[in-house]
Amino acid sequence: MQLQLNRRSGVPLYRQLAGELREQIVSGTLAEGYRLPPERELAARLEVNRTTVLQAYQQLKDEALIASKVGKGTFVLPRNDSTDGPAAPRPRQAVPSALAAEPTVIRPPWSVLFSDYSNRFTYHDIAAANRAQNGKAIIDFATGSPNPADIPDDLLRAVSLEAFSSHEFDGQPESPIEGFPELRELLAEHMRARGVHCNARNVMVLSGSEQGIDLCVRAFINPGDCVLVEQSTFFPALQSFRSADARIVGVPMDEYGMRTDLLEGYCARFHPKFIYTIPTFQNPTGSTMPAARRKELIDVARKYQCLIIEDDAYGELWYGRPDAGRGGNAKRPVPLKGMENAGYVMYLSTFSKTVTSGLRTGWIVADPHVINRLAALRRMVDQHTSTSSQRICLELLKEGRIAEHVKTLTIAYRKRRDTAVAALEQYARDGMSWNVPEGGYYIWVTLPEGVRSLDVLDRCRTKGVTFMPGSVFDVDETDDSHIRLNIVHPDAGDIERGIRMICESVG
Repeated sequence: MQLQLNRRSGVPLYRQLAGELREQIVSGTLAEGYRLPPERELAARLEVNRTTVLQAYQQLKDEALIASKVGKGTFVLPRNDSTDGPAAPRPRQAVPSALAAEPTVIRPPWSVLFSDYSNRFTYHDIAAANRAQNGKAIIDFATGSPNPADIPDDLLRAVSLEAFSSHEFDGQPESPIEGFPELRELLAEHMRARGVHCNARNVMVLSGSEQGIDLCVRAFINPGDCVLVEQSTFFPALQSFRSADARIVGVPMDEYGMRTDLLEGYCARFHPKFIYTIPTFQNPTGSTMPAARRKELIDVARKYQCLIIEDDAYGELWYGRPDAGRGGNAKRPVPLKGMENAGYVMYLSTFSKTVTSGLRTGWIVADPHVINRLAALRRMVDQHTSTSSQRICLELLKEGRIAEHVKTLTIAYRKRRDTAVAALEQYARDGMSWNVPEGGYYIWVTLPEGVRSLDVLDRCRTKGVTFMPGSVFDVDETDDSHIRLNIVHPDAGDIERGIRMICESVG
């Protein structure tokens, strides 16, 4: 059996291998019943990763060309004479006698037709998230959005009227793909106030910050590339990395975020293409990376020439920490992007966490080379961010309107945090512990040893309370000892009662 792989080709190696084997099977070069080499043996012969062979074999199994028998190996299947080519598996269904005369419906072979990209998507993560958020929950600690009562409806109405009564955009019905120049300039000014040195050409307006993650993955990740992340992180980001067939490696965390003292060892071993991090008010843990760790992260990235994606959806929502003198930050943290000017950091943020989740407008700050490449990729799927949303954001950024709103918001959020922490201190069972966040939405609770988060969630739902289990955010999907509480979504008066019921459900 002769096999040749072109390592310079843009076609993934596993697809090349599957194609070579498919051609030999269909042509009869590999006869029916031929025993294929074991995965490890073939991987060693071809000098590829064993995963490459496993994926190739799986694709041929989906096409009903080969099959494996436990303890015996993998064999070429007999040809199905009803077709001219490889037959997809088509399970037969019993046909009622009244319909026997009608032709059998042959359904599409979905497992073969779906792309490799979509087949790598782990749908159960999304399903788990939806299950946690759906239903008739009385007190919802699960949803990753603000309380509807906190949405500044009067402000949005006022800025909308101003935005659409203005003649500033007459004759310019569409936006450039990078966003309106006026908005890019205001966003650059906004970032400079945060300590990030940039100008408009470093900024691209997005349809939400998740679009920025997707574009960065498309621009930089090849199948098999390594991405380092915090061990528990934003699960839609994990979905993007998985779908791109990236190798995701979780770096351990503590109460101050990613363990940067371990980071150089991870970079030396795995040579990541980039590091994805949420250093400020992290989702789901609420942790904030101290300045010394931020510097260490940047130094390691420079040394190993890997990029950093800084996701800063919650960075505006700083409301302090009572014990800031004992390790917390005395002032709002400076973004990683503000500590590095060579271009290694790509910064993402959004208006959806500070204004309303319905305002799907975000932005990326990056080197102009990155902005140009992302814009080129974006043209294939999304011509530009909604002009209506951009006009509203323009008005929000003018005259400090959004800053005033955020100031009011953080006062309310600080009170809810303090209420939640006081409730945990009063009702927590032995063995429970939690963080005290300096900002953002989330408190991360560690359950007593032996208590499973999904069991607690099931008991809480019967009482009308919901939250997110830690496994949704875990790189390995095995974390069953943590729960994430969004302490800004419930009504302030429900927080204590909800936490009391959660603690009672812990047992």
